[in-house]
Amino acid sequence: MKMKKIIAPTMAQAIEKVKQELGDDAVIFHTKKVTDGKLFNLFKKEHVEVFVASDSDTEASFNKRSYKTEVKTKESKSLNQGAVLKPMPYKRLDEKVDRLFSVPQWLKSIQDLLLNQGVQWPHAEQLLQGLVKKWYQSDERMSGDEAKQVLYDELLQRLNAEQIHTAHLNGKYMMLVGPTGVGKTTTLAKLASRAVLEEGKKVAFITADTYRIAAVDQLKMYADILEAPMETAYTEQDFNELLQRFSKYDHVFIDTAGRNFQNSGYIAELLQFLKAEQQINMYLVLAATAKFEDLNRVINQFESLHVSQLIVTKVDETATYGTLISILLQHPRLNIAYMTNGQEVPDDLQKAHVGNLINHLLGGSDGQ
Repeated sequence: MKMKKIIAPTMAQAIEKVKQELGDDAVIFHTKKVTDGKLFNLFKKEHVEVFVASDSDTEASFNKRSYKTEVKTKESKSLNQGAVLKPMPYKRLDEKVDRLFSVPQWLKSIQDLLLNQGVQWPHAEQLLQGLVKKWYQSDERMSGDEAKQVLYDELLQRLNAEQIHTAHLNGKYMMLVGPTGVGKTTTLAKLASRAVLEEGKKVAFITADTYRIAAVDQLKMYADILEAPMETAYTEQDFNELLQRFSKYDHVFIDTAGRNFQNSGYIAELLQFLKAEQQINMYLVLAATAKFEDLNRVINQFESLHVSQLIVTKVDETATYGTLISILLQHPRLNIAYMTNGQEVPDDLQKAHVGNLINHLLGGSDGQ
């Protein structure tokens, strides 16, 4: 199936272009009139934008349903007369337009929902194509609620358990990295508090954030509350020695400086820490409030670190979740381990669940 936007001065011309470029099987699922603004609104000019979908299976289905009676009648007459059947002529334009505009209104509503939620158009297009096919397969009887369920199931399958799963603290050494301002230190404290209070684990802290005194003081406060040791690593040698010193602890939580993610020097510093003999599990911390383009650039910048696990913060500060959906569709190797939804330690920390995220996207509750 193909989807395309056709632009023409009038609707009649648009329909003609649809026929020429996509054939008789094209299905129009949205149209709008657009006014080209000029200075002081003088010499305004309008044109029509038509969004269409085309599929060979769709055409076959349409031909079969639309012409079934007429074909049978002509076929019986031809056989009686011993004539050879000719291809069915194209029906009148107004009849074809009526057929094209029979696509259900919920398709446009779902398109608006996906785009308004921040799903990027290439991903929204794929999802809409799937819905159009399912609609035809249902003999055009799919309701809006049924369409949302189909979309839910499709996303559930594509965002599988490898991408969003019931998370748990993984490994002895856990390092949080990411751009400035995403809440790495607070998130680290939440993870450590959960380990101590819920699992009875012994934890220790290492901070490599020597750029912000406030961040060191903040982490020291959390360490004192948990009665856990905390040390600062100023050099690579310091870092390796601290890993050895804390080797008997169940979990060692490592904080890093928040820096401009476009600074390649920051990534080089982190690579130095990863040369340690111990296996360090790295989590990339991202804010749910960020734009898709910025999140995509951050992920690409950290690609050399081979990060596969995400922690998404500030979920409570946004009402749009399509950006996260598109990020996971764009980077299938990534999974979301945790989400944070506030500043309270340790309460505002959630294990990520694919169903909840999709329901947030579609405007439902936390459970399907």
